[in-house]
Amino acid sequence: MKEIQLELLLGKQVYDLDGKPVGRMEEVRAEARGENFYVLEYHLGAYGLFERLSALAIGRAVLTALGAAGPGSKKLVPWDQLDISDPEHLQVKCRKAALQTLG
Repeated sequence: MKEIQLELLLGKQVYDLDGKPVGRMEEVRAEARGENFYVLEYHLGAYGLFERLSALAIGRAVLTALGAAGPGSKKLVPWDQLDISDPEHLQVKCRKAALQTLG
């Protein structure tokens, strides 16, 4: 089991297999199992930031007004699809187009 301080990942740019930027790590969803927490998924981009700040409704309105809330603008990365072995260079194990989007 790998342990990492999640605050070291927040705000870091995430890249795909081709080295293209996917979005910044902004939110991590985890669940408690006994005394441990296990990561379920990572949320990238502005929506993830607003989620982390508990301001998703306001954030959605702001992003829509700015024209930045288009389809595919919210990226969700399953826990097993993100390589965190080098916290300074986060990389998903697929291409950007293969990532699940929210909304």
